[in-house]
This record gives sequence, structure tokens and C-alpha cells, in this order.
Amino acid sequence: IPVYAWKAVVSTQSTGVQRMVAEKIASEFFNQGDIERDKYGKAPMYMMDRSKRDELPKMQVDFIDNICMELYESLEKANPLFRPLLDGCLANRRNWLNQVERRTSFADISNANVTLTHSSVTTRIQAMQNQPEEECSAVEG
Repeated sequence: IPVYAWKAVVSTQSTGVQRMVAEKIASEFFNQGDIERDKYGKAPMYMMDRSKRDELPKMQVDFIDNICMELYESLEKANPLFRPLLDGCLANRRNWLNQVERRTSFADISNANVTLTHSSVTTRIQAMQNQPEEECSAVEG
């Protein structure tokens, strides 16, 4: 559950941050799936199956649709001040859906050049070279 809560929070952040966290979590899931398959002889869950790694953008759209949207729509109904969170979630959904439509693979995402500076002021993300510049922005922390 903590991973899902973290992913839900991250779904409202900039595209670069959301992409980086999704890639890191997917890698952990795939590692867990490898252990389940290799050590226990069990087929891993869909989201933990490394052979499905090229479907990460679709998995992200599904997660946003099935978990995040309901959460942020409910928060926004309770208090309109939560609208920026819903807007961020919608923006990330559009980005992942574009990747689904372009058939962007996990390899393309994991080859992103990501640099994190641990600072309470700024986290910098430098994303894939072919990503539009407006998607590569500093995030105030």
C-alpha cells in the first residue's frame, strides 16, 4: 500500500518526476517478479512481469484511471483548492497516453538521463533527449 500511495502522490508532479518514479518502481516490481518466477516457480503478476515491461506506459494510464483519478476528483469535489493536484494528474495521464499511442517502450523510458539533487529547494530532472523542452523543468521542492 505505501508504494501505491507514493505513486498516487507522484501522479500529480511534473512529467519528469512522475516518469522517474514510475521507472524506479517498475524496476523494483520486475525484480520482485523475477524472484517469484525464479525462486518459487510462480508466474508473476502482470505489473511485475518483466516480459511486459514495454507496456509500462499503459500500466501507468491504468493506474491513473483506476486509482488516482477517483482520489483527486474526490479531493477536488471536497475542496476546489485541490484542483491543481487533479490538473497535474490529468497532465501526466495525457503524457502516458501519448507514449502508449507512440508505443514508447520501457527501454526508452529507462534510458532517460535523470539527475536528482537532494535539496529542499530544487530537484532537477533532465529527461530523454527527444522530449519537448517544456516537459523538462525544475520542480520546486
